[in-house]
Amino acid sequence: MISTSSVPRWAAIPLISGILLTGLPASAETETSSTKQSGHLYLVSIGIGDPDNITVRAQKILAESDIVFGMESVRERHADLLQGKEIYEAGHGLFRQMPPRPSNDAKGSDQDERAERRRRYEEKRAEREAQARKVIREAVEAGKQVAVIDYGDPTIYGPQTGYLSEFADLDPVVIPGVSSFNAANAALGRGITQGEHSRSVILTRTPGGPERENRLDTLEKLAESRSTLVFFTMRSKLPEVVERLKGSYPGDTPIAIVSHAGYAEREQVMVATLDTVLEQAGDAELPFEHLIYVGDFLK
Repeated sequence: MISTSSVPRWAAIPLISGILLTGLPASAETETSSTKQSGHLYLVSIGIGDPDNITVRAQKILAESDIVFGMESVRERHADLLQGKEIYEAGHGLFRQMPPRPSNDAKGSDQDERAERRRRYEEKRAEREAQARKVIREAVEAGKQVAVIDYGDPTIYGPQTGYLSEFADLDPVVIPGVSSFNAANAALGRGITQGEHSRSVILTRTPGGPERENRLDTLEKLAESRSTLVFFTMRSKLPEVVERLKGSYPGDTPIAIVSHAGYAEREQVMVATLDTVLEQAGDAELPFEHLIYVGDFLK
C-alpha cells in the first residue's frame, strides 16, 4: 500500500516596527489550531454499467482521496483512478445487522459444515470491521480523505450503507451517481410515472428472502395501490416471482425485465405480460444484474 504524507503549511510572520516576532501570540495559536482542516469520509458512487457512467464529481473525490475502501469488483472497474492510494477491502454489508438465515433440514455433517462456514464468515466480518474502524478513524483524525466506493446509488439496497451509521460522528458525505434504476428507466424509454391508474412508483425487492415473514411491506400490501412496482433482484427465480405476482395481479398485467442496465453493448429489455413472460424468457437463467418492472405504464 502507498500512503500519502502531508506537508505542513506555515504562514508568513511579519516584522512589526523592526521587531522580529519569535512566536505567535496565544490568541493566534488558538485560532490556528481551531481552523486546522480535519479529514473527510465519503461514500462514493462509481455509477453502474460501463465505466463512463461515473460522474465528474466522483472522479474528483477519488483523485483527492488518500485511502479507498471497496469490494474487489468495484475497485477493478476504475483501477486507473486508484493508482498510488491505500486500498482496503470494504466487505459486503459491514456494520449492518444481517437478517436471520432461514432454517434448513440439513443434518449431521452437512449441518456441521454449514455452521463452520458461518463461523468463518462471522470471524472474517469482525476482522474487516475492526480494520475499517482503525484505518478510517486514524486517517480522518490525521487530516486524510477516505472514500468508500460502491456501484449505482449506494443508498438503494447498497451493501455499504453501514459505513454511514458506524461513522455518523465523522459526518460522512454521499456522492450520488447513476443507479441501475436510472439506467433501466432509460433503457425502457418510457415515463414510468405515467401509468394508466397510478402516478406512483414503489421500489422494493423480489418476493421471498429470509426476512419475508417479518416484513410489513408484503407484495400483497404493495399491490393494493396498483402503483408501478420496481423489483431490485438478487438471483431471483422468475417462475417463483411470477407465481407470487399472479396472486395479486391479473394475467394480462404488463411486466418488463431489464438486464445489464447501463452496459451499452449488453443491455437487454424484454416486455411481456404475467401470462406470457415465462414463455418469452424460456429456460435461460436471468443474469445477476436485472430489474423487474410491473405496471400499466408499459402498455
